[in-house]
Amino acid sequence: MAAYRAFFGHVDEYLPGAHFGSRQAVKDAKLHKEREAGISWGLDANGERAADAIVLNQGYEDDLDGWDEVIYTGAGGRDRNTSRQIEDQNWENRGNAGLRRSRISGNPIRVIRGSEGERDYSPVSGYRYDGLYQIVEEWTEVGKAGFRICRFRLRRLPAGMQELTSLEQQVRDILDGRDQGGADENSADVPEMTTQRRKSTVERIVRDTAVVRRVKRWHAYTCQICAQSLTVGAGGESYAEGAHIQALGGLVGGPDVEGNVLCLCPNCHVRLDRGAVYLTDDFHVVDRYAKGLNSRMLPLRVVEQHRIGKRFLQAHRRFWRISDLDR
Repeated sequence: MAAYRAFFGHVDEYLPGAHFGSRQAVKDAKLHKEREAGISWGLDANGERAADAIVLNQGYEDDLDGWDEVIYTGAGGRDRNTSRQIEDQNWENRGNAGLRRSRISGNPIRVIRGSEGERDYSPVSGYRYDGLYQIVEEWTEVGKAGFRICRFRLRRLPAGMQELTSLEQQVRDILDGRDQGGADENSADVPEMTTQRRKSTVERIVRDTAVVRRVKRWHAYTCQICAQSLTVGAGGESYAEGAHIQALGGLVGGPDVEGNVLCLCPNCHVRLDRGAVYLTDDFHVVDRYAKGLNSRMLPLRVVEQHRIGKRFLQAHRRFWRISDLDR
């Protein structure tokens, strides 16, 4: 039975933002026990079946992913050949019973998103571990296909519960400063997350997460706005910052996903955070204070694998009260 024990919380060195090329890689990392099923479950300390992870990857048509809150459809009732719902779901299903048990026990659930999930919150390819969620409610209702389905409401745990354990902090301290790492974006990233809070006009949380490091590697540490590539240190290390378009934190904070991150130089990062520059939905950068010969609008530098979410651009403009008249 040991192989089927549930494990709640982060697994080994993997923190939110770790990327995997396949479901098999996710399973090998022990983040999810199944290679195909959406719900991972095992036995808890009392020998009861309890879920410890789910995958969001274009599963059931009734699923709703809002990042901080997920409405997840349980398992069962689908035709194996067509994946269409053909009968009601029930609480006797092992996965559904496991999720219900974890809701009652308050167990955290690891959420893994695949590339076929909600566009703005999902990786362009493969799978990404997106941290810990709590199941706060379950119920049944008739789904879009006309059959009764089991439903679960999950909410993302606060940022402090997504960060380093004491052991992971020791690993981070050893690796601190090695921002140049050459890990492939299709493999799990080095378990590094540094966090600090800076106060300026806007209080913002600055994290160097696996997601941020991935975006910087995609752009070869070159600023997407001004095209500067900074070299720092005696060893010629390149330096750039990951800028969240919709700032993290607060009641309406944005997610730490690739589509909400830009690779910028420190100067352009500050100007974005202060609202001095903003982006249009067609990915042009507008300088609100350009004068003389300086261009007021220029195209944002992009690469194919970096899919920027327009909802985050719109949230940034709303925060700075930038209307269509300003553009």
